[in-house]
Amino acid sequence: MTNSSREPVENRRKRWWTAFGATIVFAVVGLALAPGLARREPTSLPKPDPLESRSERASPAGEPRGDRYRIDSIAAVTPHDPSASLENQAFDCMVMPNEVIEIGSAITGLIEAVLVERGDYVEADQVLARLESSVERAAVRVARARAERKGELESSEVSRELGEKRRQRALNLFERDSLSLDAREEVETGATLAALELEQARENLRIASLQLDQAVAFLERHTIRSPISGFVTERLMAPGEVVDEETMLRIAQIDPLRVEVILPSQLFGRVRAGDRAEIVPEAPLDQARTAEVAIVDPLIDGPSGTFGARLLLPNPDHDLPAGLRCQVRFLDDS
Repeated sequence: MTNSSREPVENRRKRWWTAFGATIVFAVVGLALAPGLARREPTSLPKPDPLESRSERASPAGEPRGDRYRIDSIAAVTPHDPSASLENQAFDCMVMPNEVIEIGSAITGLIEAVLVERGDYVEADQVLARLESSVERAAVRVARARAERKGELESSEVSRELGEKRRQRALNLFERDSLSLDAREEVETGATLAALELEQARENLRIASLQLDQAVAFLERHTIRSPISGFVTERLMAPGEVVDEETMLRIAQIDPLRVEVILPSQLFGRVRAGDRAEIVPEAPLDQARTAEVAIVDPLIDGPSGTFGARLLLPNPDHDLPAGLRCQVRFLDDS
C-alpha cells in the first residue's frame, strides 16, 4: 500500500477521534451544570396593577371607553400613613365636566338652522337649532283664531239674558192668571235651552284654547333648546340634514366641575359628604382651589382595596378647563 492510499484512512481516524472527544467534553460539562439549573426558580410574570382594573370599572355610567374624560387616567393612589391627618396627605385626582349632554331632537325633521358653533357658551333654555316647521306655524295660527273667536259666546249670552227676561214676565203673568201653564213652561224651557247654549259656547272656547296650547307645544318641539349652561364641545349636524335619533350637539357643563378621586380603603369613613378639600390642578393652572365632597361610594372595591369619591369644584369664571390631572388634600379630618 502506497502513502497516497494510507493518508485518507488516517484523516478519517483523526476526525472520528476528534468528534468522540468533543462529545465526551459536552457530556461532562452538562453533568456538571445540571444541579444548578434544577435549583433555579421560574421567572414570574408581573402581576397586573389592581388599581388599573379598579379605575377601569370606576368609569361613570354613560361614558364610553376611550372618552377623553375617563377616570382611568388617574394615577395610582399616593402611599399614605393611615394614622396621619388627612390634611398631610395628597391623592391623585382628575378634573372632569360635571355633565356632558348629547343634544338631539324629540321628532324627526329637517334642520332649518343651527345657531351655535363649537366653543360657544350657551345658557340653559337657549335656542340651539330649529327644524323646518311651516305647517306647524300655520296650525298655530288657525288654532289661535279659533281660541280668539268670541262671537258665539256673546250671542249665547244675549240669548240667555233674553230667555231670563221672558221667563220672569211669564211668571208674573201666570201669577195674575193671565198666562196658561203650557205657555209658562214653554217660556221656561226656552230660557233653560239658552243657558245650556251659553255653557256649550264656553266649553267650545275652552277646547279651542286647549287646541291652541297643543299646536304651540307641537311647534315648540321643532325648536331645540339647551337643558344646561355650558360650552358646545361638538357640532355634528348642519342645516339641510334630517335628524331622527342622531346627536346634533354635545354640551359640557364646567360650572361646577366634577373631581373624581380614588382613595385607599383605610380612609373609608374618614371622608364624608360635605367635607372640604383643596384641589391643585397640574401646571400651569396649579392654583389651589377649594372643593366640597358631594358623593362617597358606599362600597369598597375588594380587588384593589379602594373606594371612590366625587367632589364639586366651583368654576364661575370658567377659567379652569376640564380634563386636567390634579392633587386633592382633604381639609376636614373628623
